[in-house]
Amino acid sequence: MIRPSLLLLLISALVTACSGSGRDDVRRGAALYAANCAACHGGDAKGGGGGGVFGLSKTPPDLTRLRSRNGGTFPVYETAAVLEGYAIGGMRGRQMVGFTGLQSDRKKRVRVDRTRLRTTATQADLLLFLETVQRP
Repeated sequence: MIRPSLLLLLISALVTACSGSGRDDVRRGAALYAANCAACHGGDAKGGGGGGVFGLSKTPPDLTRLRSRNGGTFPVYETAAVLEGYAIGGMRGRQMVGFTGLQSDRKKRVRVDRTRLRTTATQADLLLFLETVQRP
């Protein structure tokens, strides 16, 4: 039988380990966003960026409102599909550049807003970051 104090210590260590890696994922996602998205979507992800970006035909959307525009649930699959489409250059009719850096054979499972999916590690990090910037 495990003593309650030992069980509490094990649970605490597990929670700390899980939350630590999650912060690293979000930190990597923030760096990806800054390098690939902020020029158009703005440093605050509220859209309206893109000033001086050649060929930009319309104002990029506010990425902080994805959850509120989807009835209070972060649209994980839809957002992942958009990222994947841009990663492989398959988003026709859109002015956004493809992010070949998001492509990878290395996949990982990620949990975003109570939804699980399997995607590339870089896309997972970007999804986790986007989830953190959501506002009502």
